[in-house]
Amino acid sequence: MADIDKILEQLLSDPRLRTGRAFSSAKSYGDEPIIRRGSQMHGFVPEPIKRLRELQTTPTGRAWSETRLFYEQARLLEDFEDHAPYTGQFLSYYPTYRSMNDRQLRGYFTWRANVRRGQIEDVSTSFAYVYIYELLMGIGVEPGTGGFEAIQAFYQAYRTFDQASMDRNVRPWLVDYVVDHGLDPKLATPYADTAHDGAIALLEGIDRAAVLSAPPKGSRREALGFGTLAEPAKKLMEAAAELSTYRITESKLYKDAPDDLELVFCAVFIRLARHYARTHNQGLTETLFGTRFAVRHLMYASAIHYDPAPHEDCVFELSPTRRYVCRQGNWTCEGYHDGGAKSAKLGDICRAVDRQLRAALDYPAQLKDHAEPKYLVKMIDAEIVDYLAYKEAHRPIVIDIDLSKLAGIRSAAAVTQEALLVDEERDEGTPSGAADLSSCSNSPDSHGGDIKPPPAHAELLAETSSPAAPSLLAPESTPSDGTGPYGLSQGEVSFLWALLKGNKEELIQGAGKSVDLVVDAVNEKLFDLLGDTAVEFGDDGTPQLVEDYAGDVRDVLEQ
Repeated sequence: MADIDKILEQLLSDPRLRTGRAFSSAKSYGDEPIIRRGSQMHGFVPEPIKRLRELQTTPTGRAWSETRLFYEQARLLEDFEDHAPYTGQFLSYYPTYRSMNDRQLRGYFTWRANVRRGQIEDVSTSFAYVYIYELLMGIGVEPGTGGFEAIQAFYQAYRTFDQASMDRNVRPWLVDYVVDHGLDPKLATPYADTAHDGAIALLEGIDRAAVLSAPPKGSRREALGFGTLAEPAKKLMEAAAELSTYRITESKLYKDAPDDLELVFCAVFIRLARHYARTHNQGLTETLFGTRFAVRHLMYASAIHYDPAPHEDCVFELSPTRRYVCRQGNWTCEGYHDGGAKSAKLGDICRAVDRQLRAALDYPAQLKDHAEPKYLVKMIDAEIVDYLAYKEAHRPIVIDIDLSKLAGIRSAAAVTQEALLVDEERDEGTPSGAADLSSCSNSPDSHGGDIKPPPAHAELLAETSSPAAPSLLAPESTPSDGTGPYGLSQGEVSFLWALLKGNKEELIQGAGKSVDLVVDAVNEKLFDLLGDTAVEFGDDGTPQLVEDYAGDVRDVLEQ
């Protein structure tokens, strides 16, 4: 075709031909003839379109259904392209090739060729639907994921010209295409209103769990464990916002205290689920949204669609609350079939919880009474009481530290340290840290008076500072130079002799300081000799020599 246009352009631009006899005119205005291709003439019909017309007039074509005829004609002209744009109007409720005249048919195939090149124009919505019918039946595209992407891309592009019509018809067709070809259910998520189904499925799960975990009939009522309800309460609130006519997540109370409203609403829902299970034939979720049931499903409803072979038997799970079943070519859809409607009953429950909780919290903005059932109000109030008691019992403990009293603590520590010193340590001199603490404790400016030792240390202070405190007792065989074998001090030697004799009184006197410290020192110094612990504590908390090493220790002390 491009070669023909080039030839015509050369003919018209040749000055010799334009001034020749064939183009000469005696008239002064000098008209020039317009040369057109034969295919551009008004009455010209391309051969493929002739074959399309012939197909619908044959005895076989007349016997076919409208959808079968459209499918066969579409396969016949699957790759055909034309070059005759159509500028008129074509409107048809169920557009097919049969419903177009020859001029419109040529205009459609010209428009379709441009669409396949990525140039989508708003010529006729009926043209758009014919093109979608072709894609649904795999005309010009490979059925499966590729076909879904082609339909989705065209739908998203053309809805800028006719959004209402495209959304109303093509969105359910995209879901049907996913089911029909067994594609990933996630592809249908944007078009199947799965948020509504998912919210109902969540309510079903909480309803079922509440009934299964209910205490035996006749049991005493106990408060729910609010500490374990935080996560399900948040999810339940999101589901209620999706399904309820009352916009609970836009409530002022929810914005100020979301956790309170979520936990109380969740507790009320659990109580209601158990109540309905005991007193009603249907559960709470079924009462709010009805039961799931199967209805006959017509694939690609209101579309021109033909399947040359019956679909094989299958079950397709689109969501937890919706599944499709095909048996002998007939489809059924099992679900709630509520059309995505919100529940007014659930809205009443949400509003009642919001109102009663506001009243209990003395919230500034109160809601008016809508005369809900008395049992529901009583149930809500009981859960609010339980929740407020739980909240009070688990209130965080606030610890206030008075920094002005830290100086007093240091002074008390200095007095305690002085009380624990033995005579030898006092003779060696007071440590610099203790002197600093002592000077701090004697400052009247920092404490406003004399500091007395804490009561907890009074008895210990009396025992260690008494002049009648017994002195260390050393056995006759203990060396008197103050240094024993293996670096043992005189006190540690006395401590070991007391352990060998089993004398508890001498044991205490021999320790002189903390028994734990003496035991650690002795074990460390004798480890090179024994390779093990020499002294350990018995069941009553008193130190004792390990029986296997008693002879070795005696030999060391008698050296």
